[in-house]
Amino acid sequence: MADYNREEMKRRLREGDYLELSSAAGTFEVWAEPFGNPPAVFYEGEPYPMAELEQVVDKILASLASGELRCRWVGKRDD
Repeated sequence: MADYNREEMKRRLREGDYLELSSAAGTFEVWAEPFGNPPAVFYEGEPYPMAELEQVVDKILASLASGELRCRWVGKRDD
């Protein structure tokens, strides 16, 4: 789980990696569009301002730590 730290997760999302999150309720992907109009991070099917990337990553890390979520990197965004 070495690459599930805050800075690494933010960097990978900004660089176009998709993170797949799985819980008892289902599976969804998290990704960022830093050059979108407006820039956004997508979490639980909702867009959040890119400025909230750190808060989104903190939510993910807290859920991972509590055992509510599992995650894995699944690929790059097609630009």
